[in-house]
Amino acid sequence: MTDPIAPWGRPAFRPTGRRAGVTLIAFADEDVLSARPDLRLHGVAPKTAPTAALDLRVHRYADSPDWIDGWRTGPLRNIAAGQLDDLDRLDAASWCYSINVEVDDPTDLTHLQLAWAVAAMLADAGSCATLDAYACKWLPRSALVSLSPHRPFTIQQEVSLIAETEPQPGFGHPVHSRGMMKFGRPDLIAGVPADRIEDTARILNHLARMLAEGHVLEPGQQLRFDGRRTLAVTTYAPDATTPEVNLNNDGLLLVDV
Repeated sequence: MTDPIAPWGRPAFRPTGRRAGVTLIAFADEDVLSARPDLRLHGVAPKTAPTAALDLRVHRYADSPDWIDGWRTGPLRNIAAGQLDDLDRLDAASWCYSINVEVDDPTDLTHLQLAWAVAAMLADAGSCATLDAYACKWLPRSALVSLSPHRPFTIQQEVSLIAETEPQPGFGHPVHSRGMMKFGRPDLIAGVPADRIEDTARILNHLARMLAEGHVLEPGQQLRFDGRRTLAVTTYAPDATTPEVNLNNDGLLLVDV
């Protein structure tokens, strides 16, 4: 008898009414579901996972070439080049699977566990690469088939932190998160000089973890870090001095004060 899968909790949960969602896009050389049309989620996802919210769809290149290519070209391909070893196989993949789970103001993170369980099953069946669409992160097949359903939650698995190499006049280097939509929370962004990028990334990682656990940040708050740096929380609104980084989510701008 296998041990039940423990739900990833949100011990600091505060309701916001926001919707959370996860989208994973898996690529394959052939229809990997044909041999196992029935997904068996027992023992790979928590019993309380929102299976009714799971939307798994199959896409054939012959039917949807533009839709499929849109996920593996442009900026997403540039990211894939740094995270995948076999781009030729990604390019040649003629089948695609979209895994979507959306839930209202979740009190736990079982929707994420469910989505990853399905992605791992597809990888075990033969999918070659999977894109975490909100985090803009690629995972090779080997990373997914080795995922233990009993693993603890880690924010680094779910969210990407990006530091733009080119500074913006009057703003600095944009450092921002991607993927906070998965928790029903806004993404985080700050503009800093080059010598503060690493420290700022650590702060954003810490705050992302807090938000994932259910905390809420609101405009007007001030946050003190290590007794030497204070950041004010403001609404992220791109303008002449605040760059657009295409978060695909609303955001909070953190400003040194």
